[in-house]
Amino acid sequence: MKLAAKKSLAIIIAGVIALSAIDLGLRLAHRSWFLNFGEVVEAKIYRSGELRAGDLEKLVKKYGIKTIVCLKGGENAEIKELAKKLGLNLIGVQMRANRPPGPETLSLLMKIISGNSFVRKDYNWLIQDWVGPDQDPVSLAPPYLVHCQMGADRTGYLIAIYRICFQGWSTQSARLEMLRYYHFPPRYPRLWAELKKLDPDKFCPAL
Repeated sequence: MKLAAKKSLAIIIAGVIALSAIDLGLRLAHRSWFLNFGEVVEAKIYRSGELRAGDLEKLVKKYGIKTIVCLKGGENAEIKELAKKLGLNLIGVQMRANRPPGPETLSLLMKIISGNSFVRKDYNWLIQDWVGPDQDPVSLAPPYLVHCQMGADRTGYLIAIYRICFQGWSTQSARLEMLRYYHFPPRYPRLWAELKKLDPDKFCPAL
């Protein structure tokens, strides 16, 4: 192997190692301080990593959050109790970080963050946590706070789909935004690959 090729390979390997270390460091650090918060649509949709009670109280006060959308399935007990105390809606839906959600999951989540009503009983098999109205059909009031554990992968993918399908973003722009929120494609390559090949005319869910 020529010297220049060896140097290029060494640079690539070093880059991958460095990015992996950064990714791991962030995922460990978030347990104590890393919220990864961002605004998606002003006064309507916000995003973050896993919440603590103090985080939620500050976000409700500053941004008027009314609905929490948890992509980890079950929300932690402290946040559920605080949501009840503050009069917030909360819905927990399971997404996997290592693969894109199925069409039913995606349809439900897009209906929620687009402010559309849905028949809750049709999605009971997907909903793992619920704090909110008992009526059916139901719509959950904005502003929404969408979160998973890190706010990078599941949240990043969902917001990318929203950008592409409902705001007209290109797939490239939506993927670049994921990177800004610390999504690391080699960790969950199926999310990245799905977005790269996505055809909005065939893929985007109807509301």
